[in-house]
Parts: sequence; structure tokens; C-alpha cells
Amino acid sequence: MANPKDPNESPELEPNWQARTQVIRGVVERPTGGGSDCLVVIYTREGRGPLGKRVPLDGPLQELTIGRDVGNAVVLDYDSVSRRHARLVRRDAQWWLIDNNSTNGTYVNDSASRETVLRNGDRIKIGDVILKYLSGEDLEAEFMSTISQMMVTDGLTQAHNKRHLLEQLDNELNRSARHGRPLGLIMFDIDHFKKVNDTYGHLAGDHILREVAGIVRGRIRRGEVFGRYGGEEFALLLPETTAQGAVTLAQEIRALVANNDFVFDNQRIPVTISLGVAQWNPAIRTAEEFIRVADAKLYQAKRDGRNRVAA
Repeated sequence: MANPKDPNESPELEPNWQARTQVIRGVVERPTGGGSDCLVVIYTREGRGPLGKRVPLDGPLQELTIGRDVGNAVVLDYDSVSRRHARLVRRDAQWWLIDNNSTNGTYVNDSASRETVLRNGDRIKIGDVILKYLSGEDLEAEFMSTISQMMVTDGLTQAHNKRHLLEQLDNELNRSARHGRPLGLIMFDIDHFKKVNDTYGHLAGDHILREVAGIVRGRIRRGEVFGRYGGEEFALLLPETTAQGAVTLAQEIRALVANNDFVFDNQRIPVTISLGVAQWNPAIRTAEEFIRVADAKLYQAKRDGRNRVAA
């Protein structure tokens, strides 16, 4: 279920970029000056590394390369990154991202891209790394907003991260204990996810995680909290929701995922999820206890054959 090294914990942010070549847990940056455009590292598979690092794009610079080879301007030292994976080229005061026929492709806002003009806020995925492109006069405010968002959000799936999820769970448990209000919790994960990674590759697995998270985000209501608990496991916290209401929602989400057409690199990938539903009662005093109850139901759903809800 949950990965002990959760990739979605609040990031350990590195200090801001300094004017010298650096190697910091997998990323090398070469000095490009300071200015109005930059890239920010918002996700790596390890969930640690250079999160929050900023690569300025300015001055006389007109082109820089990105890849695994140490000769690149930005070195991403990950096996999923090609030696000269992509390049940024400045044309008419705009930055274009160009894929260099890389093995695993270059993605902008989750869409494969050969050549794309970058817009403020675009998310660039190169191998196991996601960078955000920031541009504009108020760059510092944009940068600080991005950092603040990283503190509560998983960079890959855009679900809340585990730390924020647990904080909200504690808050809602206290509220239910004080006022006797109903509170539901759904824990779910992707069936046979290791097989998906082994068969189609980790980038396909990332695609599945993003797609599943997008399906759930499109279904939840205001006040409900959706988070990535670890690896392929997610949680959905449901204030003011009865046990039957939580089961009904879980069944709906299960069907939406099972009926969705997941396609990556022109290959259709069958995907299902198993879900466990728990309802708060006064005997449950901590977030960890509540999660254990829902997780036990999730294990039951898997034992009973997967692609189902247990409550």
C-alpha cells in the first residue's frame, strides 16, 4: 500500500539558486543571470532532491540544453532522461521548448510535445522531473506562490500531499468529536500498479496516477479533501458524509476509473482501483487510527478480488 518513502510529502526546499555551477541531488544548474523568466523544480520521483530550485532564464542567453549529459546547461541526472533530452530556444522574446527526439518524450501540461511556446505556469515533464515555467514582471510573487503550493500539493498528481491530508484529517476529527458530525474516509489504490510499471514503464505509471487523480478531483465537492497518501495510494476525506454517502461515492469513483480509457504511448492500459470506506465513531481518536480502519477495508477489497468497494 503506502510507500514508506512517500513521494508526496511536503518538499524539503533547497536554498535559492546561487551564481555558480552546482550538483544538488541530481540536478546541475549553470549560471544564467537573474531576470524575468525561470524554471522551478516542483517534482522528482524521490520526493526530495532539488525541489524548489530555480533556474533563471535571461540576459544574453538564447538557448540552453536539458539532459542527463554533464555538458548540458541543466543536467537532470535520472535514467529516464536522455543524454540531450530537450532544449529551450528564445525566439522573439518567447521561450520555446523543443524535444531532441528523446527516448521518453517531453511533456507540457501532461501532453506530449515536439515544439511548444511556453506560457506562464506551464508544467514541463522531462523523465522523472517536473519543472514549472514562470514568466512576468512579478516573478518573485509567482515564485513564492509556487513554493507555497508545493508545501501542500503533490507535484505529480496535483492532489494534496500526505502532510496536508493528515493535518486536515486531524482538524475534521476534532470537529466531529466536538459536534458529533458524520465524517467519512475513503482509502484506495490502483490494482496491480507494480505490474503496470513493469509492463509499460514508470512514465506510463506516472500517467495513470495523474489520470486517476484527475478523475477524482473532477468528482469531489467543496470541503472534501483529496490527497496522495503514498505511492499509488490515495485518500478522500468526506466531512458531513454518512457511511452510505461515502460508499455511494466510492462506488461511483470505482466505476469512473474502470470505465475510463487510459492510453499512454498509443497503448491502452486497463486500470481499476480497490477502495476501503470507514466512518468515524467516538472510539477513533487519531488520524492514524482512522486511516488504519479504512486501510483494513481496502485490504479486504483486494482480498475479495479487487476492483470493488469494502465498507
